[in-house]
Amino acid sequence: MDEVKKVDTSKYNKQGKVEVDGKLWDIKLPGAGKELKLSKAQRRLKFLQKKVDSGNYDEADLDAYDQLEDFTYNFFYEMFQDSTEDNSEVKAWMDDTPLAIIVQSFEDIKSQAADS
Repeated sequence: MDEVKKVDTSKYNKQGKVEVDGKLWDIKLPGAGKELKLSKAQRRLKFLQKKVDSGNYDEADLDAYDQLEDFTYNFFYEMFQDSTEDNSEVKAWMDDTPLAIIVQSFEDIKSQAADS
C-alpha cells in the first residue's frame, strides 16, 4: 500500500499584518485563481497597449483596457485593510504610489510570506 503524503499549507503565511510605508495593515494574499486572473489581465493589457500605441484600436479595445486596469487596481486594493472604516489609508497609498512599486511590493510580500 502506498504511503500517504501530507502537505500542510498552514505553515505559509497567507494573511497577517504588514507594515507599508510606516502604516500597519492587515493583508490577505490572493489565491491562485485570482493570481492567474491578474496574469491574464497583464497579458491583455500589454496586447491592448500595443494596439493603442499603433493607433489601430476602437472603442471596444479602450473599454476592455479600462476594465483590465480596474481589475488590476482592485486586485491590489482588496489585499489590504487599514484601521479606517473606509480603508482610506490604503486608497491614498494606492492612488499615490506608482503601479510598478505596488507590483514590486506585492512580490516582496509574497516572498516574505513564503519564507516565514
